Amino acid sequence: MAGRGWGRRALVPVCVGAFLGAALVVEVLAVLLQRRRTESEEPRPFPLLPLGALLFLVGNALENARRFVTASPSTRGVMLAGAGQGWDYCYTCQTHVPPRCGHCFACNVCVLRRDHHCTLLGQCVGYQNYRYFMCLLLHSSLALLFGCVLNVGVVASVLQGGHPAQTILLLVLPWLMLLMGQVDIVAFCYAFVTDACVVGFLFSTGFLLFHSLLAVRGQTTKEWFEGDRQYDMGWRDNLREVLGERWYLVWFLPFLASPLPGDGITFKTKGPRAESPPRSLRL
Repeated sequence: MAGRGWGRRALVPVCVGAFLGAALVVEVLAVLLQRRRTESEEPRPFPLLPLGALLFLVGNALENARRFVTASPSTRGVMLAGAGQGWDYCYTCQTHVPPRCGHCFACNVCVLRRDHHCTLLGQCVGYQNYRYFMCLLLHSSLALLFGCVLNVGVVASVLQGGHPAQTILLLVLPWLMLLMGQVDIVAFCYAFVTDACVVGFLFSTGFLLFHSLLAVRGQTTKEWFEGDRQYDMGWRDNLREVLGERWYLVWFLPFLASPLPGDGITFKTKGPRAESPPRSLRL
């Protein structure tokens, strides 16, 4: 999955993501420089701290995206010893597959601990790359929130300088306003980046919260819909299962080694619970 096929599917979305990240950095830099000139007549130092924070977030997001698409969670190259308890048979791949493994028709392969197929990056979210997917969502949400906060002043100035209907159209349909000649290219760029930051932040944060809940509960999306919690071993062990032994540090550095405790084939499950006696028999 990480070979030529991945390149054809994910090259365009990855390049688009890198372009949008670079556009965000350039736009935020322009906002910071403009604020530096207008807030005070005295010369102010270059805003290295906010720009460095943004570069850190965008760099982490892009590196996690790269590692996400190159860490293949598929069964290709994985030695499957044979059918065991809880195993299923994939008629497409014509082989037995372990529990929590599912076939992806987009990738045309079975994926270990499959959660879903990420259309934007052309890769399945599974056992080997779940960590990078979570960290990508986190850093993308923070970077987009950073851009939203810095654009508040720009949006406020836009709201003050025109008719309310024109302002709403500029924020909702900036392309239309530009084609109609109602705004200049600078106002269009600010409005477009602001819209992209708000929509991207809501999208990334929603996915981050949902998958954080799944990780804490030890579930995949399919298991969540089915109400299956047999793999819930407690929040700490559940996080270690998907993020590795250094689950508390992987959020900061994508290249930090954090080996996963399992093999993606066998998983710990809850033991059978002893049935409690009827209330009438209790003392």
